[in-house]
Amino acid sequence: MQRLEGKVALITGAARGQGRAHALTLARAGADIAALDICHDLPYPRYHLATSEDLEATVAEVRALGRRCLSLTADVRSASEMEAAVRQTIDSFGHIDILICNAGIADMAATWDITEEWWDIMLDVNLKGCWLAVKYVVPHMLERGQGGRIVMTSSVAGLKGMAGLAHYCAAKWGMVGLARSLAIEVAHAGITVNTVHPTGVDTPLITGMARAAGMLRQELADQLREDNLLPVALVDPQDIANAVLWLVSDEARYVTGLELKVDAGQMIKCPA
Repeated sequence: MQRLEGKVALITGAARGQGRAHALTLARAGADIAALDICHDLPYPRYHLATSEDLEATVAEVRALGRRCLSLTADVRSASEMEAAVRQTIDSFGHIDILICNAGIADMAATWDITEEWWDIMLDVNLKGCWLAVKYVVPHMLERGQGGRIVMTSSVAGLKGMAGLAHYCAAKWGMVGLARSLAIEVAHAGITVNTVHPTGVDTPLITGMARAAGMLRQELADQLREDNLLPVALVDPQDIANAVLWLVSDEARYVTGLELKVDAGQMIKCPA
């Protein structure tokens, strides 16, 4: 029997990058997937977000593994859209066992150069979006009474300050506070809540951040290499997906409130 046989996972930001890696990794382990993404650009960040074609590619790859996959186009900042997406997932699969709050954006600017619009969008996507997913999934998990697994994608920027990333750090630090509080509230029901904290990950987000900062992608990668203790600039999305798979499996059934670093040793080399 596969590790996640019979489980259903709702994954936000599933169209590409880490989200796609999570969807495929959990599907290989036996889970059915509800893959959610916004599928259009926003005024911020200053690069293109995933498209409907990206989302459908994720769905097709999951289905090619023999698992069911529901395609959901929704904005994680919208209460009504997230409530509808959760309802559609439950209507389609009957239940939700796993929630991966992965949708996120990043961009770079000095703290005083961040506009109010940039600040609001960053916090709304990265933090409010995570809370809204929790808001509509957790009551279902509690009512069902079969426990559950919640993982939120934070960052090393959720553990320390980083120049040019004040709004991003604020959102990712906020996610830790949200996760720790939620972990306490739902522990009695056998629901675990954890965060993962990657160093730079080799996804389109890195290319977009570099372009927004007026840098070449390789320049940003070289800068990130200097921050890491292990000799790597960018880790692979699969490295994060492997950590998430462990957190949502029974092997981590008594792990909750954890900040799991997949950071190539960055927090040892450059602590908070």
